[in-house]
Amino acid sequence: MKLVSTAIVLVSGTAFADTTIHGLVIDHTTQQPVGGALVQLAGELAATSDDGTFDLVVRDGTYTLDITADWLVPAHRRVVANGTALVLTLEVTPRGHAGEQIEITDIAPRALGEVTVDASFARSVPGGGDAAKIVQSLPAVARPAAGSTEIVVWGAAPSETRIFVEGVPVPALYHLGGYRSALGNDLIGDIHLAPAAFGVDRGRAIGGVIDLDLELGDPAKAPAWRVSADVLDGSVEGKTTLGGATIAAAIRQSWLDRAIGVIEDPHTLAPNAPLPRWSDAQVVMRAPLADDLVLSAWVIGSLDSLDRTLSSTDPATQTSQQIEQQTIRGEVALRRDRRDGFDRAAVWFGRDHASDALAVGPISADQRTDSWVGGARAMQSRTLGHGLALAIGADLDSELAALHRRGSLTIPAREGDLSIFGQPPGDDVAADSWHSSTIDAAGHVALDGSFGPITVTAGVRLDAWLLTASRLTPRAGSTIKVGSQATQLTEDPRGSIKLRVSDDFDLRGDAGLYHQARAASDTSAVFGTPDLGLERAWHAIAGGQWRHAPFALEAAGYARWLDHLVARDLAVTPTLAHALTQDGIGNVLGIQLTARVIGWHGLSGWLSYNLSRSRRKDAADQPWRYFDHDQTHGLIAVAGWEHGPWTLGARLRFATGEPRTAVIGAFFDSRTGRYEPIRGAHDGTRLPAFFAADLRGERRVPLGSIHGAIYLELQNLTNRANAEELIYSADFSHQGYLTSLPLLAIAGLRIEQ
Repeated sequence: MKLVSTAIVLVSGTAFADTTIHGLVIDHTTQQPVGGALVQLAGELAATSDDGTFDLVVRDGTYTLDITADWLVPAHRRVVANGTALVLTLEVTPRGHAGEQIEITDIAPRALGEVTVDASFARSVPGGGDAAKIVQSLPAVARPAAGSTEIVVWGAAPSETRIFVEGVPVPALYHLGGYRSALGNDLIGDIHLAPAAFGVDRGRAIGGVIDLDLELGDPAKAPAWRVSADVLDGSVEGKTTLGGATIAAAIRQSWLDRAIGVIEDPHTLAPNAPLPRWSDAQVVMRAPLADDLVLSAWVIGSLDSLDRTLSSTDPATQTSQQIEQQTIRGEVALRRDRRDGFDRAAVWFGRDHASDALAVGPISADQRTDSWVGGARAMQSRTLGHGLALAIGADLDSELAALHRRGSLTIPAREGDLSIFGQPPGDDVAADSWHSSTIDAAGHVALDGSFGPITVTAGVRLDAWLLTASRLTPRAGSTIKVGSQATQLTEDPRGSIKLRVSDDFDLRGDAGLYHQARAASDTSAVFGTPDLGLERAWHAIAGGQWRHAPFALEAAGYARWLDHLVARDLAVTPTLAHALTQDGIGNVLGIQLTARVIGWHGLSGWLSYNLSRSRRKDAADQPWRYFDHDQTHGLIAVAGWEHGPWTLGARLRFATGEPRTAVIGAFFDSRTGRYEPIRGAHDGTRLPAFFAADLRGERRVPLGSIHGAIYLELQNLTNRANAEELIYSADFSHQGYLTSLPLLAIAGLRIEQ
């Protein structure tokens, strides 16, 4: 076997690194890239992508780099990491015939709890072939209810976790109904989750952070064209070149609601499975302006709508709902690579529209939000030598929202409300129209240092907030319009320390302070409180990581303490324009155990168990209660296996049922003509435990100059009727469960060139 390497001083793409190694593995005989090879260096694991590349970050030192695969003669190379980024070109020799090149994702742990998954692996796991659906199967993510788009990460509320695309915030990860990603599928790259204690370059979230990359690194890797279709939707993707720029685009349109109508009445399914319509589109461009300067740009958009009616023999309880959601985001960025680091600057923009009209008998409620959003981001990363690296940056994030709301004060229900599923709203109808703005300008700096076996990262994020609302008091007669405007400065220290016990084993701790602004929808003088401010949380994680190719084990204990949470005022008659308070507090404690395998005889995946307790209370004088989405036990196993033209994926999930407030009696209200419930202890009962097993298989078929694939996915193989919600009869005398879908088959095909 022949091994050739060249070392070139390049940029470190990681803000906190001793040495970044960019590698390219090629076949010695054909000089073609080798995909799916397993790379191990200093206990770190990676796998080459289909273009033969890989990236690793290690502390300074001398190591042996190992490249292995079932079809390769094992390769070894001595590597000296000295704080300067390296590029290695490595030639390997096939063992007999190279066979099928298997693409494997890097799923090895980085910081405690963090995981990065490649889109190719994500599509092989049950989830309808949509890459972003893998988020619901990641170790730190609670099992979502069927049809839900909410993401609960380590006991944090969905509104406390932020989603970014290439560093740009987006309002939602999934389309209505949760069937598909709202960010597209064909042009998604890596998917990264930081469940807590993330770095200073991310802000405005007190839960976790989800980052999705688009194929900006090289859109040329996209196929010339691709067509995909299954029972949920269809998509088309293509690319072209314009001068020195490569442009890739994709579009997707749903037809689930029409496909279901062929075999089942959609009105019958409506209570269990909302059948929305969705579409999304993406355009990605990359243009090298010089050897060290790259211009990239992208635009993504999504459209959702849902129109459903829940029939009832009683006209007073018949329910109808119409929902619309529209989102667009775009970014233009420049990146310059230097010998000792990189510079990146970007501007982004967007617009969101959301409306929800609900009618239960003669009582209606509706709300509408139109927002303009935009911002800018700049960052510089520099290696200083002597085991030090520095990252500095600044970003601006702004939202200008116009809102309208009419209906009951308690619709929609907030986290912690004593709500009963399906209960008609009260007749305490009100209305309001208002404006709200949230502007945050931030600067951040982080220094990473390596001192023998110890690596320390210390950083701070400084934010200047401007929060406004158009009215401090409700409209009443000739009341003068007086708005609210507040500024606030926050300092968020964050850091980590890692002790390398051996080449295979590390101990690590991470901690930090985090802030996020109240939601614009909470600043109504009628339905909320205009002068709400910032919510706050402390994060801490501690544990160990063991890595020995192709396996990795991780144990992490985590804690989160939250205060100044926006909560409903529990007073019988709240103060005028103060329906909400910031007296809420919470805490989360948990342990997560995760085992991972990467490329072992073509098999990759993880097995993870999470034990947690998430509690909240809306005021200091209230007793502690369970968080509405608390799941004490969570077990998930995910596996993907490739062999020749076959790809198989499997998923097994078990989760404790979420807390609910039971109804222990009822009385008849002669004024409304309805029965009213008598509730038991707040979140005093739970839904039954959830269990489901899913399987996916794909067969690639050569079709001359083009490539084809057919796939079949079976969800809920055991046909278990998992309980998703407590439901009651009209007089609350009988209790039952709203269950998730039975065994579901999704078949489709893909053709590309």
